[in-house]
Amino acid sequence: MEEEIRATLRRRVVESVRGGEAPFVPVLCGSAFKNKGVQPLLDAVVDYLPSPGDVSPISGLDPRKPDEVRVERPADDDAPFSALAFKIMTDPFVGQLTFIRVYSGVMKSGASVFNPVRGRRERVGRLLKMHANKREEIRQVYAGDIAAAVGLKSVGTGDTICDQQSRSCSSRWSSPARWSRWRSSPRPNRTRRSWRRRWPD
Repeated sequence: MEEEIRATLRRRVVESVRGGEAPFVPVLCGSAFKNKGVQPLLDAVVDYLPSPGDVSPISGLDPRKPDEVRVERPADDDAPFSALAFKIMTDPFVGQLTFIRVYSGVMKSGASVFNPVRGRRERVGRLLKMHANKREEIRQVYAGDIAAAVGLKSVGTGDTICDQQSRSCSSRWSSPARWSRWRSSPRPNRTRRSWRRRWPD
């Protein structure tokens, strides 16, 4: 019975991601601060969320033919290489790290890639698999992998990198409106009582 429920939930989530009639999102409760519900959340990621092969192919444009039909890149190692740079950070030991999510194809360390957004060709120095604050050097990445690349100097967040012979450019991210959030926490009990009187809710 439990396996049937998991299979049904996973099927509904995958259908929703593929463009189903209504979004379907499992909701779990927990507290990261108190380490409550973290393991069930990680299990739910494995059980319910779609794999790279479950989602529809990523579509983009060939920058050399902007008016042509959109190019699709399925999550397949044999397809031309394409990836999205989704995060840039600086590491004190290795320098700038570009976090990439590989949509299709295979990329090896030392390979040359093309950035159609900037119109530049770059060479990947090293590839790292990140584990919290630990790094593991790897030789290549495959479709669906997430890794950090060293040596990409002109790539920005939201840029596409791809094979130069089979160029494709995915849609750039739209930056959300700026917002800020703050929180105050009174320390002395007397201050807390005063705050409760002013803001009882």
